[in-house]
Amino acid sequence: MHEFGNDADRCALLDAAGRCFAKLGYERTTMAVIASSVGISVSELSTYFPSREEVFHAVSASVFDMFLEAQRIPVQPGTDPRVVLGAATAAFIESVFRFGRLFTLIEDRAAVDPVVKEQLETAHGRVLRRYIRFIEGLGQTGAATPCAEPAQLARKLSDAQWSGAERLIDAPKDEQQRFIADITAASERFIGIGGVTELTSRTAS
Repeated sequence: MHEFGNDADRCALLDAAGRCFAKLGYERTTMAVIASSVGISVSELSTYFPSREEVFHAVSASVFDMFLEAQRIPVQPGTDPRVVLGAATAAFIESVFRFGRLFTLIEDRAAVDPVVKEQLETAHGRVLRRYIRFIEGLGQTGAATPCAEPAQLARKLSDAQWSGAERLIDAPKDEQQRFIADITAASERFIGIGGVTELTSRTAS
């Protein structure tokens, strides 16, 4: 894959292409549609991205880069773990809301495109490992009493955040914010911050 001009040009192209994919879906987003969206010819676009598939790979890579960057929460020594958990949970979920239908399209493409599948698995794996380290650290210091093994618990909570956020992509802002608050509170209970470790079937669903 070739680089598209300078960084600003490349970002503009990928942003425009991402909007096209999100609005029209993969099949209806042709090279002509993408080129038109940024005011260049198809032949010029092809110089940088030979196919729609390669454009999509670049778009999804950019999305995951931004998704992972949003998860980098600066933590000062002595910060209340509830604050850290709340910030990380909000960052994760709001990233899904931010990318909206593009995010769900990327997931759909991962089922048929091995490059996108690898991108998705890599991004999810990095977030998951951070979550596991966070839970392990709290358990080791006695700041929490997790209700399950850190890896199992991190995966369940991560999956709940991911799937719940996807369901609420088009929901009103207040409903999205309630979900963030609810899943953060549930995560506190499951991780055992404050000593509460009950895992109810209602919250796990």
